[in-house]
Amino acid sequence: MTSTDTPPAHTKVSDEPPSYNLITPYAPPVTVPPSAPPGFQTDTAIMKGNSPGMEHLLQVNQLMVKEKFSVSQGLVFSFDVLNVVGQRLFQAQQNVVCCGPLYDVRIRDNSNNEVLHLLENCSCTCTREMEVYGPSGQLIGFVKMHSNSMVTHLSLMNTSREVTLIILGPSFQNSIFGNVSFEVKSPDEQHVVGMIRTEADHLLLTFPLDLEVTMKAMLLGSSLYLENLIKSKRKELQSRSSD
Repeated sequence: MTSTDTPPAHTKVSDEPPSYNLITPYAPPVTVPPSAPPGFQTDTAIMKGNSPGMEHLLQVNQLMVKEKFSVSQGLVFSFDVLNVVGQRLFQAQQNVVCCGPLYDVRIRDNSNNEVLHLLENCSCTCTREMEVYGPSGQLIGFVKMHSNSMVTHLSLMNTSREVTLIILGPSFQNSIFGNVSFEVKSPDEQHVVGMIRTEADHLLLTFPLDLEVTMKAMLLGSSLYLENLIKSKRKELQSRSSD
């Protein structure tokens, strides 16, 4: 077969998975999110367990996360979570305490009621894993970052540690500190469920309107966790360059 020949349509050219390093960092934002993939539950109630505050996620398919800066914020980092028209739905606050948890964020609604708690305890292992708790302190899932030098890979898991969604994007070894897109996919990687896009001053999260609210909440927590991982990597690289 010459270099100009085309294999027959029935020929299987490659068994290799797609290269997620090819995800362009300048892909346009998703304007029409896809429907939830088969097998995902759509919203028929506010949320399993009827968690107050999360009803704000029922009718949204896009969220923007913007960090708030203050000269007096010290070791406290604050974020506004906005809908597509710029209305604030939630406020997130990350507390950094010496010898405390590695990652500790509480997300509250506009009435200051806590709706989510993101927690990663200090660990001596290479595995990074965050726990996600609902407003009553009940565990609703985990977010695990896999050690992979070729791609950024996070798994969203339910309380039984079954993977429900995955987040894939350019490797932390590449330049991921500008405008970068991460794909949200079904566990079998057959369905693109949404996107997390980091911009200069905000983070844009897109997902299906009919995705279960619990999963929307998990994606919100995952996007904040991803933002923190990128921030930590940036500080690490800056520290190396100054040595």
